[in-house]
Amino acid sequence: MTDSEKKNAIKMNQKDRDFPLEVPKSEIAKEAQKNNIEETSMQCMDSRYWEWFCSIPGIYRRHQEILLRCFLSPEGVWQAGTGEWKHLREHGCDWADYVEAYQKESSPQETVYKNRRMGIQFTSCVQSDYPELLRTIRDFPYGIFYKGRLPMKGKKQIAVVGARVCTHYGKHLAEQIAGQIAQAGGEVVSGAAYGIDGAAQWAALSAGGASFAVVGGGVDCRYPRANDQLYDRLEEEGGVLSEFPPGTRPLRYHFPMRNRIISGLSEIVTVIEAKHGSGSLITADYALEQGRTVLAVPGRLDDELSRGCNELIAQGAGVILSAESFVEQIFPDFRRQKKNKVADIALAPSEKLVYSSLDLHSKSLWELEECTSLSLADLSGSLLALEAKGLVKEMERNYYVKVR
Repeated sequence: MTDSEKKNAIKMNQKDRDFPLEVPKSEIAKEAQKNNIEETSMQCMDSRYWEWFCSIPGIYRRHQEILLRCFLSPEGVWQAGTGEWKHLREHGCDWADYVEAYQKESSPQETVYKNRRMGIQFTSCVQSDYPELLRTIRDFPYGIFYKGRLPMKGKKQIAVVGARVCTHYGKHLAEQIAGQIAQAGGEVVSGAAYGIDGAAQWAALSAGGASFAVVGGGVDCRYPRANDQLYDRLEEEGGVLSEFPPGTRPLRYHFPMRNRIISGLSEIVTVIEAKHGSGSLITADYALEQGRTVLAVPGRLDDELSRGCNELIAQGAGVILSAESFVEQIFPDFRRQKKNKVADIALAPSEKLVYSSLDLHSKSLWELEECTSLSLADLSGSLLALEAKGLVKEMERNYYVKVR
């Protein structure tokens, strides 16, 4: 996607806010024409109309906003007549054909029934289970389709995003950060993509936490298909979310739009490895616009995958120095809780020595042999015992890191 295409995609949800269209009012609109549009829409509490409204294929958030301006509520859109659709088309709204066609094709009751048969749930912006943090952004989605569950109220949601083609170091750091977020009681939000996204979400789930993927198509259209197992786990232990109706293909210009939801759901957006102009930077831009905290992992100046992160830091983003310091900053009580948990695990003297010699950067078996003065046999036995207790992980053959 070119820079021009990305900029256009970002602006898709900002266009038409001063749309000059005048349309004949429905009876509902006539009665409520003096009321504020948002207040009137909030009064339409029947979730069936909202679900039908958000299920109309071929239209986007900016079109939905125009419809609410014209008819004041999803129910008003459902009750619109042929003359009103004709008038819309005459004023340049060719996309009104999609709405009129769907109006004839499916009723609100039929739409809800079809979605539930596919295991798809829905919440609208007027319902109490709609994520409160997401409701605060300017162009919040009017509805969210999901499989699994929604992010839990009272827990911190933190986005972890980055390059699809990442380095081993970036993948390892994403796993460390996401795993510790989960252990500290937070929830990880990302995009279920290859690379950093998928690694972070797998790590959060493996640590016994929850993770949520915001996708660029319908929640029934898994992309990439190679992440099927990840989607299965997300639906069981977290959720898969989208503003796009079921059946929507994951087109490339959908992904910048979905990025505003990733940041909108999250208190903090962390970026791990990102090229200049990448989708992760679009997420960071949205986060800054939405008043969220943005943190980035610094890298070498000549590393293309670090260029985007270094640019963010130069623009004022926070710096992630280590997974441990990051999580302790976000969850102040986590360090004490973690120390207590480790203290509760019985360790042999040699295991304590090896554990204290490790940190969050991998060390080779020979480095550990030198700094502990243990025999290779005793060192190997201690490392195996620490791995079994979940305190140490072998990142690659004969290289180990401290997990907690």
